[in-house]
Amino acid sequence: MRLLLIQKLKTEANRVNWMLLVFLLLVLNVKLPVKVLAVIIFGFIYRKRISIKALFRQRYLYFYLGLVFIGLVNLLLNYKTIDTAYLATTAVGLSFWMMCAVIANHLYTVVQKEDAEKIHHTIALFFILHFSAIYFNLLQIIIETGSINPYRYKGLNQKYYISTGDFITGITFDSPVTTAFICTFGLLYFLYRKQYLLSLAAMAALLIMASNFANLILAGVFIFAFLFYSNRVQKSFIILYGVMLVVFMGKVSPQNNEHVGRILYQVIDKPYDLPPVIEMPVDQLKKEPDSVLNHEQRRKKYAQNYIDSLSTIKSGMVNILPHVDSVEAIFPDTVKIINEDTFYQFHESPFVENKINRYTIFLNHMYPAKIQDSLNKLYNWKLPGKWIAATQLLSFFKNNPALILLGNGTGNYASRIAFKATCLNIAGRYPEQFKYVNPDFLYNQLFIFLYYHSKQQSLHAATNTPDAVYYQIAGEYGLAGLLLLFVFYFGYFIRNIRRVSYGLPLIFMLAGAFFAEFWFEQFSIVILFELLLLLNLKEMHPGEQQS
Repeated sequence: MRLLLIQKLKTEANRVNWMLLVFLLLVLNVKLPVKVLAVIIFGFIYRKRISIKALFRQRYLYFYLGLVFIGLVNLLLNYKTIDTAYLATTAVGLSFWMMCAVIANHLYTVVQKEDAEKIHHTIALFFILHFSAIYFNLLQIIIETGSINPYRYKGLNQKYYISTGDFITGITFDSPVTTAFICTFGLLYFLYRKQYLLSLAAMAALLIMASNFANLILAGVFIFAFLFYSNRVQKSFIILYGVMLVVFMGKVSPQNNEHVGRILYQVIDKPYDLPPVIEMPVDQLKKEPDSVLNHEQRRKKYAQNYIDSLSTIKSGMVNILPHVDSVEAIFPDTVKIINEDTFYQFHESPFVENKINRYTIFLNHMYPAKIQDSLNKLYNWKLPGKWIAATQLLSFFKNNPALILLGNGTGNYASRIAFKATCLNIAGRYPEQFKYVNPDFLYNQLFIFLYYHSKQQSLHAATNTPDAVYYQIAGEYGLAGLLLLFVFYFGYFIRNIRRVSYGLPLIFMLAGAFFAEFWFEQFSIVILFELLLLLNLKEMHPGEQQS
C-alpha cells in the first residue's frame, strides 16, 4: 500500500513542470528584485534554447521592441535637455520593456518545447496554490476578529470591514487588484477547460477579494460569453457566478453596494443620497426587545445599560468613599466598555497616516498655492480620478499636437517608472540621487494622484488613481505606441484564435484590466496571460510555430 502511494505521488509529480512552476512563483512575486533574479537564473538555464530565428516568429514581441525603439527616438529628440536623472529614468523604463520581451520569449520557448498537458497541470497547481493562499488569509482574519464575516466587522477601528480584501494576498503577495485579476484568469481558464469545481474555487476566491473593478470587468466578459461564446453548461455556471456575486454584495458585504453606487453617481456627476437613517432615541432603545433591534442597535443598548449601571454604582460608592471622584478609579478595567464606541470608529492606520503626511508635504512643496488653486479649478474633482486623467490626456495632446505621434518620452507623462522616480515610494523605492519629475507629469497625472491620496483614506480608491496602460502608452509613446499595442500585441493573439476556448475571454479581460495599473511594468497578470494564450495557440495549431 505504501509503495503504491509513493508511486502515485511520483506519477503526479512527473505531470508538473517544476521549473516552470518555480519560475512563475518567483517572477510573479511582488518584489522586483525577486522578479529580476528569476529572469536571470532561468535565462541562464535556458540560454541554449534561445534562437534569433524564433524571436522573429513571435510577432507580439514587435510590440515590446517597437516601444523600446520609440523610447530611444524620444531620447534623441530631447538630447538638449538630457541630464543624469532623466537618462537613468529612461534607462530603467526601457529596461522594463526589454525584461517583458525576455520573459515573453522564455514562456514561448517553454510552451513550444514542453508537453501541453504537463503545462496545464503546472498552471492548475499554480492557481490552486493562489486560491489556497487567499482562503488561508481570510481564515487568519476571521480568527483575529472573532467574526465569521469580517466584511461587516467594524471593530479594531474598522481595520477590515469594507477594506477586508486589502489585507488578503495570493501566492504572489501582490496588491489586492492583482490578486483579484489572477483569480479572474483562473476562473475563465477552468470554465472553458470544463474543470468546473476549480472554476467555482476561483469564483469563491475572487469574491473574497471584494475587488469591485475586477468584478465589473468580469461582468462585462460574462455578458459577452453568455450571449456569444459558451455552451449550455457554461451558461449555467455564468448564471451561478452572477447569483454568487449578487448574494455576496447584498448579504456578505453590502457596504460595497454603496461604494459602487457612489462611483457610478460620480461618473454621471449626480449627488448620491442615501435614504435618511432614523435614529432611535436612547430611552426608546433601552425599552425595545432585542428581537426587533439590529446588531448595531443591540450593541448600543447593552453599552448604554452598562453605562447606567456604572453611574448608579458610582453614586453609591461616592457616599461610601467620598475621596473617589471617578468610575475609572473604582473599575479601571471594566470602564473601558464605556468607551466601546472608539473601538468601532474608523481610524487610519499609522502607515496610511504616514503616507498622507508624506504626500501632503510633497504637494505643498512642489505646487505653490496659486498653482494648486488653478489646477483645482481646472477639473471637476467630484469625478473619479481615472476619468479626469482621460480628459487630461486629451487636453495634453490638444496643447501639444507635435507629441501625438511618438508621445512625450519614457517616464515623462504617466508610467510606473515616472511614479518611482519621484522618490515618494509610490511604486517602490528609487535612488534619491536619480530623482526625476518631468513638468508634464507633475502638473497632470501626478497631481491627480496626490490630490486624492493626500486626503482621507476613503478617497484612495482604484478609481481615483490615474494609472492605466492606455494612458501610459498614449502619453509616453503616442499614437505609434497604441498601434503597436492593438496591431502587434492584441492583434497577434486574436488573429490566431480560431475556435471557442478561454483565449478570447482572457483577451477581453486583459483589455479591460488595462484601464487600471501599469500592468506591463508590474510584471504580473500580463505574464500569466501570455503563458495561457501561448499554450492555447499551441493546442489550436499543433505542430506549428505561430507567426
